[in-house]
Amino acid sequence: MEDKTIEKVDFSIEELETNYYECTFDKCNFSDKPIGRVIFEKCTFKECNLSLVKTSNTSWLDVLFTDCKMTGINFSLSNRFGLSVEFHNCLLSYALFTEMKLKGTRFIGCDLQNTDFMETDLSNAVFKDCDLCYASFHHTNLEKADFTTARNYALRGNTYIGTQCADWLLRSE
Repeated sequence: MEDKTIEKVDFSIEELETNYYECTFDKCNFSDKPIGRVIFEKCTFKECNLSLVKTSNTSWLDVLFTDCKMTGINFSLSNRFGLSVEFHNCLLSYALFTEMKLKGTRFIGCDLQNTDFMETDLSNAVFKDCDLCYASFHHTNLEKADFTTARNYALRGNTYIGTQCADWLLRSE
């Protein structure tokens, strides 16, 4: 499918095409849907629910997510070839980005609480106005990553930055 706007479709029930190019998904529901082997190229997702989507071999090529709910999505299972994503005002709590190459990826105004970035290349990534409470950066490449306006994150051992994380965590330092 090419150059279409798809509005308010419940893909948890409806079937997906195998390839979407320059499409916009507006207020669609993909919740808990297996979307393996689907290719999204130069697509935009606006106010969509992608929580717990199964992404086995899904291709995300120059994809923008805006105001989407993406709780628990496992991007680690996606096709890594050509992967290029950007997130604006998305709920990405409990998302998995383990062992991925996300150089220069932009996270703007996102809730990334409990998100796992273990062994991920986040060099030159931007975390503008993001909440990273309990996010994991174990063995992660953060070279030149921008955390200037991010809050509630830990980068070395138990060094937590921010005050909005749980009180017991901050007292444990």
